[in-house]
Amino acid sequence: MLKYATDNHLPVKIMVFDSNRNQNNILYKEEFDLWAKLKANLKIIYTIANGPSDKDKQDNWKGERGYINKAMLMKYLTRNELDNSMFYICGPTGMLKAMQKLLELDLNIPKQRIIIEEFTGY
Repeated sequence: MLKYATDNHLPVKIMVFDSNRNQNNILYKEEFDLWAKLKANLKIIYTIANGPSDKDKQDNWKGERGYINKAMLMKYLTRNELDNSMFYICGPTGMLKAMQKLLELDLNIPKQRIIIEEFTGY
């Protein structure tokens, strides 16, 4: 979706919260960073859930730390964005359930604005 939006210069704002165990587990980081440079309306917020590894310390990790939560979303999204956006969630089952609960219960996002895709096998 990100590549399509970038390649076709779609005039939509896209914000991605990309949560990973550690810095080494970030999939497609080079591509995401390139597309974010090419498309002004694309922003990627990386977060690593585990504590800092030796590599994270060496690389001076500047992204977010911890799981995606209400405070993290509120840091980057305005109330207007929360009230008027579609939310796409992709990941393993546990993460899907946690994000759906966060959006529906903590942020009052209606189910019809949440699209879920399970990604397993890693």
